[in-house]
Amino acid sequence: MESLGSEHRPVIVKVNNEQRAIRVAEICEEYGFKYIVGLEYDEDLTDLKKAIQQRMTPANVYDPCPCGSGKRYKFCCAKKPFKLDL
Repeated sequence: MESLGSEHRPVIVKVNNEQRAIRVAEICEEYGFKYIVGLEYDEDLTDLKKAIQQRMTPANVYDPCPCGSGKRYKFCCAKKPFKLDL
């Protein structure tokens, strides 16, 4: 199965205003994701959060955490909920 954000499995995001759509597009471009953004009343950023979290997760959960804490990923950021600042 292809990863989220690829050509055959784009990130699908729903936002409620144009400024947030522009910010989502900037984030997707920064990570190199293929994406679809729609303007709707109810926002849905779950695909984007999952794609970024997949990109940040090391191949081995016992590798050092990318946040720089010095702990293993499994015992550091793997358990923290991912927050996306728009």
